[in-house]
Amino acid sequence: MALVLLLQASLCLAVPLSVTVAGVEGELSTNILARLKIYLQQQNADITLREIQNLHKRSQKEIEEALAPYGYYSVQVESSLTQEDEGWHALYTVTAGPPMLVGSLSVQIVGPGQGDPVFEDLSAGFPLQPGTQLLDSLYEIGKKKILAQAMAHGYVRARFIEHKILVKRAEQRADILLSLDTGPLFRFGATTSKQEIITPELLQRFIPYQEGDVYSLRSLNQLQSSLYATSYFSQVLVEPKFALRQEDKIPVEVSLLAAKQNRYSFGIGYGTDTGMRSSLEWKNRLFNRHGHRPTFTMQLSEKNNHVNGDYAIPIFDPRYDTLSLTGQYLDETWDDTETNMMSYGFSVNHETPKNQYGIGLEYRNEAYSVGVTSGTADLLIPSAYWNLILAKDRTNVENGIRLSVSVEGAEEELLSTTSFIQFRFSGKAIVTPVENWRILGRGTIGVTAMDSIDDLPPSLRFYAGGDQSVRGYGYRTLGPEDASGVVIGGQYLVEGSIELERRLTPRWSMATFYDVGNALDAIEADLKHGVGLGVRMTLPFGQIRLDVASALSDDGDPVRIHLSVGADL
Repeated sequence: MALVLLLQASLCLAVPLSVTVAGVEGELSTNILARLKIYLQQQNADITLREIQNLHKRSQKEIEEALAPYGYYSVQVESSLTQEDEGWHALYTVTAGPPMLVGSLSVQIVGPGQGDPVFEDLSAGFPLQPGTQLLDSLYEIGKKKILAQAMAHGYVRARFIEHKILVKRAEQRADILLSLDTGPLFRFGATTSKQEIITPELLQRFIPYQEGDVYSLRSLNQLQSSLYATSYFSQVLVEPKFALRQEDKIPVEVSLLAAKQNRYSFGIGYGTDTGMRSSLEWKNRLFNRHGHRPTFTMQLSEKNNHVNGDYAIPIFDPRYDTLSLTGQYLDETWDDTETNMMSYGFSVNHETPKNQYGIGLEYRNEAYSVGVTSGTADLLIPSAYWNLILAKDRTNVENGIRLSVSVEGAEEELLSTTSFIQFRFSGKAIVTPVENWRILGRGTIGVTAMDSIDDLPPSLRFYAGGDQSVRGYGYRTLGPEDASGVVIGGQYLVEGSIELERRLTPRWSMATFYDVGNALDAIEADLKHGVGLGVRMTLPFGQIRLDVASALSDDGDPVRIHLSVGADL
């Protein structure tokens, strides 16, 4: 009797435990350890021998259950539980055996959607095909894909009335049987809103579907995203009203709250191209119920003062298309050049995350002096542009590209003091070949066709040099010179740069670069070269860049510091 009591007491005392699983690796081993309770309890300081023995008895079944999702149904386990000097040790040697293969796949469609082309050949797109290894994860992915396809095409009540995997252990095969009841096909009913923030006509132009179109949750999400993107609203709710449906039509209700209309921003900064500078911006998100948006910006700096006004009116598709009425005043000075410009105009613009293009017409009056010459230009300038941007995030880019093309000109017989046509092509590419290393390349080609560059105001001439041009040289210090040595600008522009950047921390990085380019008055290239090192600080709005560059084409290779701020693309 005393021996029995002693044994019972020993079974209730806490004992050390270690567990080893052998014979499998990778995901199989990880999943076994995640489900094997004796393994999960080995760090339990209060576990008793009796509890260890009970867990050990259940280990065979737990290992089999852990491998079944991976298609292994012929699992063999050699197990032992032994007492060692350090405590008890459980060892499980697992032989997974041959994986179960898919024998047949059957996907049947029943209900009102039977025969709808949407459901043609669902079996072909299923991730498990006859002869492939049975995996529960792919089986669930396939089911979700079928349901998502049904719901995306208006069958919002689709459900599986049968979903089975028939495992035939003797044949090492599994047959998949799926039967989908589509339920009724729903369509969009009327879309209504009680808001008085924008006109009903403008709201209607944001709706990407029409009454009677097949119901789609994606279209509702698109409507909500488009309304948020306007910045007109602080809250957007787009709700399908299933309880109010009439037969197969589901009405939609849009609820909106207005955002604060006015946004002000003020900033102080420094750039080597501009010197000390301050800026002020006022933007009205919603000037009236028609969606008009005025913006006013002003920048004052040592070398450049400008004031811009823009009045944007949504047209065509209001998500992307605007008519902009613009006005600008510019007062700029560099070296021996001064220019004072006023301009007024309008443009029609189409802007999506990838494509941006538009046309415009501008009247420009510019009084200027370049060295010992001066003049006044009045120009009526039609223009067009196109930008292509391929990047997930334009601010801090891992891999992306930007291509830009623009053309503008004037004709002396059409309210202009001179005739010219100007083309500009530019591009920038960023690639990350290996982690923490980026390669950045950019290039620009500009061409102006006209009789004499002297008749063109400085704002339309080509110059090179500066933070965003050929580093190592001052802002607009590269280009053709007059007899006194003053840079007067050129008819042609060629610029290129290659940069290698190494990320040191999530915020800091180092870079080395080589720049080449010049503004020219003839096709023959006389390019200037610059090389240098830089430090980068990455912030949510882009990078702060501090570069030290050497002007290789100047005597003595003088060094210049460049400081700039901006997004990657």
